[in-house]
Amino acid sequence: MTARRRPRGWGWTALTVAILVVYLFPVFLMVSASFQPEATSANMQWIPTSPSLGGYADVFASGGLERLRVSVIVSLGSVVLTLLVATPAAYALSRLRSKAVSVSLVLLLLAQMIPSIVLANSFYAMFNTWGILNTYIGLIFANATAGIPFAVILMRSFMLRLDHEIVEASTIDGLGPIGSFLRIVVPLSRNAIITAAVFTFLFAWGDLLFGLTLVTKSDMYPVTVFIYALTNSQFNTWASVMAASLVASIPALVVIFAAQRYVKAGIATGAAR
Repeated sequence: MTARRRPRGWGWTALTVAILVVYLFPVFLMVSASFQPEATSANMQWIPTSPSLGGYADVFASGGLERLRVSVIVSLGSVVLTLLVATPAAYALSRLRSKAVSVSLVLLLLAQMIPSIVLANSFYAMFNTWGILNTYIGLIFANATAGIPFAVILMRSFMLRLDHEIVEASTIDGLGPIGSFLRIVVPLSRNAIITAAVFTFLFAWGDLLFGLTLVTKSDMYPVTVFIYALTNSQFNTWASVMAASLVASIPALVVIFAAQRYVKAGIATGAAR
């Protein structure tokens, strides 16, 4: 029985490795190109013969660190706003037993389906009236619209599995609704909350459209708009574009690896519902 299973296991391993190589090959090319200042997308080498850090120097000289700071502030702000809104909303929807809950979930799904360009144009007119174009708060509000519906749906699915008798017992012990929510529900929902936070961070970190639409000053460009500007500038090399892309990928990778254990648990529990 073991001998029969072994070839099949090796086959799945080979297939997994092949898929991994395909997915990681663009990353390899990005790293390689970032060390070739004289290369273009047409003549770059797979392995640089004379590697140089000139591309990275161009990125930092062009204000790459400042753009990273903007993206970090906007992404973390979007996470905070999303969790402040979505966590109590998800808990409320998990406790209610009404047809209005189904309607609310459908509306949340519809909100996810609205094209971003439609939202961006609407936000531009609205934020211009409010005077929050080219501000952190404007970008945070815009990016949170992508995270809140997803976070509500994800966390509600998790909270439906909570033992509500524990919550009810806490009220007998003297905790009010807010106390029970903060001291019982939130700790028990840690995996789902962290999962929602990670995906919201990634949504905001990878956003390009809101940054292009709601920001007209270069000092408020997120890192994605900064890379887009480098791509369309005749004064920057292909190496600087790839170097900026690699630098911009590092914070997202750090977040994913740091939270992967909680994300796996949160997705698995939500999918089991």
